Amino acid sequence: MDVMTGTKPRWAAGAMLALVSLACAAGMPASDQGTASASSPRTDTPAACGRLSTRGTDIVCSDGTRFQWRGVTGFALLEQIAHGRVQEADGFMRWARSTGFNLVRVLAMAEVLFDLSPEEGRRHLDTLFRMAAERGLYVEIVALADTARRGMTPAGLREQVAAVGSAAAAHSNAVVQIANEHYHPTQVPALHDPAALRALAAMLPAQVLYTESAAADDRAVQPQGAFITRHLSRGGTPAQMLERVALLGKLAVETGKPVVNGEPIGAAERAEPGRRLADPGFFRELARRTSAAGLAGGTFHCQDGMFARIPGPVQQACARAWVQGAAISAPSTPRLP
Repeated sequence: MDVMTGTKPRWAAGAMLALVSLACAAGMPASDQGTASASSPRTDTPAACGRLSTRGTDIVCSDGTRFQWRGVTGFALLEQIAHGRVQEADGFMRWARSTGFNLVRVLAMAEVLFDLSPEEGRRHLDTLFRMAAERGLYVEIVALADTARRGMTPAGLREQVAAVGSAAAAHSNAVVQIANEHYHPTQVPALHDPAALRALAAMLPAQVLYTESAAADDRAVQPQGAFITRHLSRGGTPAQMLERVALLGKLAVETGKPVVNGEPIGAAERAEPGRRLADPGFFRELARRTSAAGLAGGTFHCQDGMFARIPGPVQQACARAWVQGAAISAPSTPRLP
């Protein structure tokens, strides 16, 4: 990412407001900071909304009302539960809900960020889904990650997807992503062909909402799924990243499917060119454009979220700004015929 210089970016005013909010919250107990900033209605909880499905370019609740996807990265939640750190998982999920998120994105297996075998993760999926539902959250569970590091065979891939899908079918708050960045070197070559993802999707129960994987190119039509997820490129300036959100709006129109802005550049306590930003105003504008482009929603990504830790103060300011931006131009929620 190029560092912006010269004139102030358009979102500078939003950044200042978010930082002021952060300063005001600094003296509050940690359990109250998220609650104070939450303004989202509770009609988007699993108890009220039910199992999600798609209708045109929308993701909808069981009664046909539009669901706005406001996700947050919580990769390690299942690993925490599997390894006896339930209180950590509980703390992160409560922070996520009180901040205004309605979904957590979690890895069902991993080896690079942390150690969670497929078998161990599967044993604790029910607990994860149940805990999240009780805290008012949906879960996007990513079935396949770090498969190359695990040396998974085609049979192993099928077993993992089938097992994750079966667990998801038993919980109305579960959504499945088949593979995290199927094209990435951490995934086995067998996954690099989108046709392999379509074959794996056939193993999921019909009632489970799913997406196949992100794509290496923002303009790619494949992979898809019942809905489409994309991880916007982190190259160029922040302004250029924001401009690329429009590409996802075009993808929704072209495919007639819901599109989720799944893992754009993340927040951190300090900016890292090309990888992390520390500007709340940017994340507010990113979420605003995600809604304005007609997308089904997006997932806020941050450094601490990868480990399901309650984020540091700058990341929390960015998270609150993101939720505020999502609310600015969020679509209405009419009951669809």
